[in-house]
Amino acid sequence: MSDLENQMGLFELAGIVENPAPPQTPPTPPPRPEPKARPPKQSQPAAAPTPKTDAPAARGKKRGRLPKGAVKAVSGLVPEGDVRLTANIRQDLHLKLKIASAYRRITIGEIIEELVEKYV
Repeated sequence: MSDLENQMGLFELAGIVENPAPPQTPPTPPPRPEPKARPPKQSQPAAAPTPKTDAPAARGKKRGRLPKGAVKAVSGLVPEGDVRLTANIRQDLHLKLKIASAYRRITIGEIIEELVEKYV
């Protein structure tokens, strides 16, 4: 028996809903209150305009620096010392590999590295 037999896909819902709920009419939203009138602005001396920037410090958010030698995870970048590998495998094997990596809480790349080290 295959590992994939008798397993339901993530988004397959056919036959699961036995007693569908009757359609309901959406509730009527409450009436919106009238906006209050704002008091007139008092004139103040003009302040020097500040230039707008998109820098994090300008928005009031400071981010801590990464420790020396730390690698920031950015999608699409290959960590230093690694190389990118592209391979074509059967779809069923890829699914099993994905499930195994999720079960072990490691990446597919780490599983491939283990297998290559055993083979070579």
